[in-house]
Amino acid sequence: MNFLDVVDVLREQHDEIRRLCSQVERSQGAERQRLFAELCRTVHRHESGEQAVVHPAIRGVAARDEVVTARLREEGVIARSLEELDALGTADPGFDGRFAALHRTLVEHMAREESDEFPLLRLYVRPQRLRWMVGELHDIQVLGNA
Repeated sequence: MNFLDVVDVLREQHDEIRRLCSQVERSQGAERQRLFAELCRTVHRHESGEQAVVHPAIRGVAARDEVVTARLREEGVIARSLEELDALGTADPGFDGRFAALHRTLVEHMAREESDEFPLLRLYVRPQRLRWMVGELHDIQVLGNA
């Protein structure tokens, strides 16, 4: 039987974030506001799960702390950008340009996770543990939205 592991789940979440970013860019008015709010929740839920479950699994293995530190720094920039855009509002004339910059930052961040972090998980964390991490990730993400 083919079990999903945490890397598969994170890739699916990345795809969802990419999809939402594109939808925000193509939408207007109330629909844009709704989609942006959904994107904010999705990114927050995703990053919370990574910070609680994924990053700790990589820290300390094969001296990879610098990978985690770099991703955490990027996640801080993304969180601040989302907060600033939320405060600005989707109807503001400056929203489009600032959102385009955030979209690029998100895509670059997710690409680095996929090329730097995910291979480390598969290399240094036992497959059974990667499958267990799916439940841990789910719990963190659900509790964070309660």
